[in-house]
Amino acid sequence: MGAPDLASFTVNAALLTLTPLLAGTRLDNAENLRMAGLVVICLILSVTIHEFAHAFAAHKLGDGTPEAQGRLTLSPMAHADPIGTLILPLILAVTSPGMLFGWGRPVQTDPRNYTRKITMRGGMAIVAFAGPLSNLLQAGLTLAIVAGLSAAGVFAESAFLLKPFGIFFSLNVLLFLFNLLPIHPLDGGKVLSWAFGPKFEPVDDFLRRYGGIVLIVLVLSGVLGYLLGPVMDLAGTVFLAVQ
Repeated sequence: MGAPDLASFTVNAALLTLTPLLAGTRLDNAENLRMAGLVVICLILSVTIHEFAHAFAAHKLGDGTPEAQGRLTLSPMAHADPIGTLILPLILAVTSPGMLFGWGRPVQTDPRNYTRKITMRGGMAIVAFAGPLSNLLQAGLTLAIVAGLSAAGVFAESAFLLKPFGIFFSLNVLLFLFNLLPIHPLDGGKVLSWAFGPKFEPVDDFLRRYGGIVLIVLVLSGVLGYLLGPVMDLAGTVFLAVQ
């Protein structure tokens, strides 16, 4: 029996408007290309660390599947999806500045190999949460770096030097929030399964079956933007405050 995916679409996926850092800006073609390059680079780095975190957590719990499949590495080539991490984000970054949709290759893990010190459900929750946690840590580290460089006067002469940090910070905050939504097939769905426990298995089964539809409705209806928008605005305010 093959090792199941961490999630069928454990996607680092999001519709992203980098406000107030990018939203509403008018960019010429050359600027579009520069910003597209920055967005894709930031996405690749974020996705790589996110997926590595899944693999590392599974490895630490005793599952050798990620290592056997070459996923226990920080090499972007091991985690990037050609379409979801490169082609689609690049197209969107050029044609719709500030808008981003993308994903990385899901990490496969077999909970039957986890240490018996925890339940398989608990182990899956730990492995799932490791990904979003890595995004939160990346965002926090970015803030610390920006604060230090700003204090040293690095950004005084060129505001453009600040943009890569702004994109990387906002992207990681959003990926943290988005992936922790308690909906399958996102990472938050695995955490919800652990929180529900066996007693609520029917509810979890329902969410597994229809979670993808619910997620699409949330995105297309604008409800997701309504829910995450205030938090992203707050994150942008924090970032601007430390620069």
